[in-house]
This record gives sequence, C-alpha cells and structure tokens, in this order.
Amino acid sequence: MRLLDYLFAFVALVGLVAASWWGVYQSPQNAANLQFRLQQETSSALKAAGMDWAVVNMDGQHAVLSGKAPSPDAVRDAALIVLSADGPGGLIFGGVTQVENAADSAPPVSPYVWRAEKTPEGAFVLSGHVPSKAIRKALLAEAALFSDGAYVEDHMQLATGAPAGNWQGMARLGLQQLARLSSGEVSLQDRRLRVNGVSVDPEVRAKVKAEISNVAAPFKGEPMIRGASLWLARVSDSGLVLKGNVSSESERREILTLARKHFKGDITDEMVIADQAYPGWMEGVRRGLPQFVRFQNGEMDFDPDGAGFFVTGQASPSALAYLREDLASLLGAYSANVAVDTHVPSASPSPLARDACQQLVSALPAASQVTFAAGGATLSRDMGEALDQLAAAIHSCEPALVFIIVGHGDAMNAKRADVELGRARAAFIADFLGAAAGIDAGRLSAIGYGPDIAEQAIDSADAGADSRQIEITVLERSE
Repeated sequence: MRLLDYLFAFVALVGLVAASWWGVYQSPQNAANLQFRLQQETSSALKAAGMDWAVVNMDGQHAVLSGKAPSPDAVRDAALIVLSADGPGGLIFGGVTQVENAADSAPPVSPYVWRAEKTPEGAFVLSGHVPSKAIRKALLAEAALFSDGAYVEDHMQLATGAPAGNWQGMARLGLQQLARLSSGEVSLQDRRLRVNGVSVDPEVRAKVKAEISNVAAPFKGEPMIRGASLWLARVSDSGLVLKGNVSSESERREILTLARKHFKGDITDEMVIADQAYPGWMEGVRRGLPQFVRFQNGEMDFDPDGAGFFVTGQASPSALAYLREDLASLLGAYSANVAVDTHVPSASPSPLARDACQQLVSALPAASQVTFAAGGATLSRDMGEALDQLAAAIHSCEPALVFIIVGHGDAMNAKRADVELGRARAAFIADFLGAAAGIDAGRLSAIGYGPDIAEQAIDSADAGADSRQIEITVLERSE
C-alpha cells in the first residue's frame, strides 16, 4: 500500500511538471504564444476590413494602434475591430484587453471631391470623400429615398479636408437636383458644386439650373443641364465611340476623318444619317473634336435645344487649355460649355519639400528648354506635353511652396529691356498652371525682365542656362 502511494505521488509529480512545462512553453495562453496569436489575428482583421492605413502592435494583450488615420471615425472603427478580433478579451478568454491609440491624422485630401451618379435606370452610385460616418449614412439614406427602389451603391471613403461651410447641405442639394434629372452626375469638389445631367423636360432643366446657379457663398454652382443629345462622342479606356444623328454622308465621313487623324485607339462608329438641318453645328465638331479625343475620359455632346455643345470629363492641362482656346472663337447659333476636371498624375508618390521640388521642376523641359517665337508670348502646341509635366511636378510639391515664374525678353532682339515681353511670357505659364492645371493662383507669381540678364551671359560657360526664356524658383511662403 505504501509502495502504491509512492508510485501515485511520483506519477502526480511528473504530471504536474509536464503540465507546468506545457503551460509555460506550449499552451496557447502562454504569454509569447498569446501575443503572437493576437498579433496575427488583429492584423488580419484590420486587413479584412480594408483598414490599410492602420498598423497594430501587440504588447501581451495590450494593442497599440498606429498609422495615418483618414478621420476620427476611422480610428474608432479600427479600435473596435482590434478589440473584438479574438473574442471578448480578458485574462481568462485571452483576447485583446486594451487598445491604445497612437495614430496620427492623415494629411487633408486636396482637392476634396465627392460624387454621385444617377444611371438611366434610376440607380445611384456614391463615391469620393466624406468627412464622417454620420454624413455618409445621411447621404446614403437620401439617395435611397430618391432611388425609388433601385439600388444604391456606396464607394465613399472617410477623409479629412472638407472645406468650411455647409458641405453636407451642398452634397444634399446636389442629390436633390440629380434626382430630378433622367440621368447624370453631381460632383462637389472643394467649394464647387457641378451638376451635369440630362432632362427632356425644359421646365426641369430651368429649375435645376436656377437652383444650382444660386447656391450660397462660399460655394459656387455650375449647372451643366441639357436635353437629349442629338450627337455625341465618348472617349474612355475602351476607345472612342461616335454616335447619334448626322445630316449627310459627307458629315459622317468628315467626322470619322477627324477622329482617325487625332485619336490613336479603337473607334466605334454608331452614327446614322437623319433628315435634319442644324446649320453651323459641324464647326463645333471641327474645333472641338481634335482636342477632345486627347481626354482620359468624357463626352462631347451636341444638343440643339440646349443651344450647343457640352464637354465633360477628365483631361490633361494642355488638352483642356487648347480645347477652351479653340471653342472660345466658335461663332454661329451654337455655343460651347466646358466643364472638365484636370487630370494631373503626380510626379512623386509623396509631397516634395522645397529643395527636392526645385530640383524636379528645374530638370523639366518646360522649365529649361521652353522657347517662345521671336517677339511672341505664346508657345507652339508641340510644347503641350512639357507643360503637362511641369504641372505634374508642381502638383507633387508641398502645398506651402510658392513658385516665382520669371520670363525674359529676346536676347537677340534689337530692343533692349523688353520687360513687357518677359512679363507676358511669365504670365502665359502662370495662367496655364492656374486655369488649366488647377494650381492655386496664390502660389504663382509672374515677373518679367528684358534681355539684359541673358546678354550678360553670352560669353560665359553657362550662357545657355542664363539665357532661358523661362525660369522657375521655388520658395517657402514666408520667404
């Protein structure tokens, strides 16, 4: 009996040692194993929720949340996801017990853009930036009310940077006016509310135009309301589509010839010959189509009831500038309305500080090799790509930086100190960057000099650099 007691005691001791070893080194509740498991599960939960900005680091059962948060709502959502990633938490259950917020605020988004699209079927698609979850929920509810049972698709993202003022009220106004139209899109970019859509009812078109034109400051309304298109051109990644009515086979052939000359992709011809007469409308096609087909995407519509052409979409700064220039001189019964967003791909993945910005700008052809015609202050259109590169470079720089654009007169001109010519050349570049590229005019200054400075460098080894007709200097705002 005593021997059995010893045997049982020995077995119990071995079992206790084994259990202790397993608890310390092998149990899922072991401190190291628990932390490793929680690190994996919280990280996976954030990834599954689309929280790519968030990073979690586990210290035991204590979670530290970091990253660049797009909004306070996003921080709260990420914390809740981390806290519930592995059950209710606590020492017994082994989950996350506490979430510490060490996240920073992401830089404000600029431009701040929100969009809503209404399809011909009555469905709504909402996208872009919204300031909070509450506003997002309210806009979805408003869209559902207007959709009359059709689906509402949500692609909105939380972000900081919404302009001061009644931003939510402007977005709701856009939705309300969009609901009156057969189809279209509303965009709220910073303080500009643009409604672009179609209605065959003249009274509806008039009401929507009036509502959008009279929005309260500091917001500005841009109505682009038209009736059914008689003819349109649509450009996208899939190619160029030409559709609608033309009055003769010769008009159809002329449009196709223009398209093939200026567009390098696939062209789909869906135009039909109809018994109609709209004298002068082809002049708008001749002037507008060559630059329109350079757009990234968009539509060029002809609506005789709406008094002319409507051009919408996204374009490079040079394509937009040249289109406006060509259509500005359009004569006859039909005018042109251009409501186009500038598409400027960033030249850098992150904002550049002054020195890096200066280096990037100075290395571009538009800043070092631009030459104007003798005695002139406009560039030939083969410089469009160089100007687009300059716009992309400036968009890549920190918003606090300003740009001094210096224009020189002609070094070989018989007239010395042609200051006005130098100023006009600098103003040409500044106007392009502001009007076509969307750069804040307050960040641009144009200064003119005569040829004297350039002439002083003719005998120097660096004469080529000093005789540039355009120079751009990058400064901090305080300098």
